[in-house]
Amino acid sequence: MKKILFLLFITAAFLYGCASAESEKKEEKAETSGKIVARGLTTAENPHTATVNGALDKKVIEEHVRKILPKLRFCYENGVRKHPEIAGIIVLDFVIQSTGDVSESKVVSTTMNDSGVEKCVADQVGKIKFPVSKDASTVVYNYSFVFRNAVVEEKVSDNNKTVLLWSDRSPEKMTWNDAVNYCENLSEKGLTDWHLPNIDVLRKGIIGCSKTESGGECRVCEKNGCLSSDCKNPKGSCSCERVSNGSFYSANCDEHNVSLWSSSTLSDDPDSAWGVVFYSAMVGSNKKSGKFYARCVTEVDLKKESVPPETAVIMAALDNCTIDSYIRKSEDEINKCYEKELAKDPKLAGRVLVNFIISASGDVSSSKVLRTTLGNAEVENCVAEQIKKIKFPAPRGGGIVFVNHPFTFKNKEE
Repeated sequence: MKKILFLLFITAAFLYGCASAESEKKEEKAETSGKIVARGLTTAENPHTATVNGALDKKVIEEHVRKILPKLRFCYENGVRKHPEIAGIIVLDFVIQSTGDVSESKVVSTTMNDSGVEKCVADQVGKIKFPVSKDASTVVYNYSFVFRNAVVEEKVSDNNKTVLLWSDRSPEKMTWNDAVNYCENLSEKGLTDWHLPNIDVLRKGIIGCSKTESGGECRVCEKNGCLSSDCKNPKGSCSCERVSNGSFYSANCDEHNVSLWSSSTLSDDPDSAWGVVFYSAMVGSNKKSGKFYARCVTEVDLKKESVPPETAVIMAALDNCTIDSYIRKSEDEINKCYEKELAKDPKLAGRVLVNFIISASGDVSSSKVLRTTLGNAEVENCVAEQIKKIKFPAPRGGGIVFVNHPFTFKNKEE
């Protein structure tokens, strides 16, 4: 089955309803605070709380705001293309007339510092059609939207708070020494202080393999001083099932045939270094004269950045690669949906676009067919039901994830 991943990257709406991962109580509080969290950010107490003047119920208003989350995500993505590191809080005041139309939508406070994103968000909110007010009165509403970049990962120490940024992968494979020099001389995303990650940091880029993910059972670890060749034992503890295509195990969408260097040298073989091979999420070693790709990292001090001090910085709640990797695990069952009906109609073919919502627990709370060219309700409903059975990781920082995922089914004649 061939999936059109391009549409996933463009239409997967990584905008999240206000929630806290710590407890249902906090989630409940955030739900009524008039905030929407974009791209995996949670917030502490914010001075811009939601206020409502009028008869239209707050929950009704928030339900309608949630419907435009994908559009707000596009506002932000368009800004990120021009300024990759932009982030912040946009606070709007908007007026809902008795007819349900928004007569005014304006930015009253912002830390985004991007007028294009701010105007786009205000314009999209201004286009919402709300229900008619119960007593035909005008409703005035104040709402906060929080936007954070998906390429950052929280790293907290006692006296400091920094975010770890990943560079793009090197265009070519290179020796270990060349990889070290490549990162030290890299200038990317307006930053120059890049370096090759050690094996502990590199393992943070693994997803879907509990053995080799950060903190997994694989013993190879610089922090614990286990860097000898024996640290990859017992056999099988530092790899998972091998895959033949796709970016199943990489949080940064590295394909299965990509291997990355770490800066960690084997303690019993100074001519070799540790790395990660993504076809099996394997933590393994290679001679430094061999060739792997490089993906560099750097740390950014939040105290020097224009980031609200009350904000917790968290990696994308669920990135595209994570979602895709979990869908891949259900491919066999999804294919059965199609194959059952293909046996009845050998010419059956088409594309099914499924819209689903991943809740704060990782469960799929809603799954439905958004568009289809297949013309077979049995297959379409079956695919939607299979998606609903998937248990995703709980989104980091809480919240919900909106996803539109396309499935393309082709018969043997195509």
